[in-house]
Amino acid sequence: MSELSSHRAVRAVQLHAANWNARDRASWLELFADSVTFEDPVGKTPKLGRVAAEGSWDNSFTEGRVWTLHPQRIIGGGPFEAAVHMLNRGVLHGKDVELESIELYRVDETGLIVSVRAFFEQPTDFELNPFFVPEN
Repeated sequence: MSELSSHRAVRAVQLHAANWNARDRASWLELFADSVTFEDPVGKTPKLGRVAAEGSWDNSFTEGRVWTLHPQRIIGGGPFEAAVHMLNRGVLHGKDVELESIELYRVDETGLIVSVRAFFEQPTDFELNPFFVPEN
């Protein structure tokens, strides 16, 4: 990974991707505030708290599913927010897939992630885990 940013939110996103891709669940979970809100995807009922972070991890690494994160561009805004163009690469039951998203992150004054909002079109050529599919 390139040098970590001094911008709190950009740094949090860099560490999010690095820990995720290293499959370091414990370090990844440490990036999130206990009160974090996940809208992943936007349009699904928000998931709240530590259980939301754990659910994101656990539902991304189920039998036959593995995802890696590749931030294409991270733009910091103000002292606490970042917008990310993310390339999500997956292997779903032996099939290579990609999903592009726009993700918005907000951190607190200590740099912990307090909000994640992920915008992406639901794929039609493969099926996501129901944890990441809107109810509507």
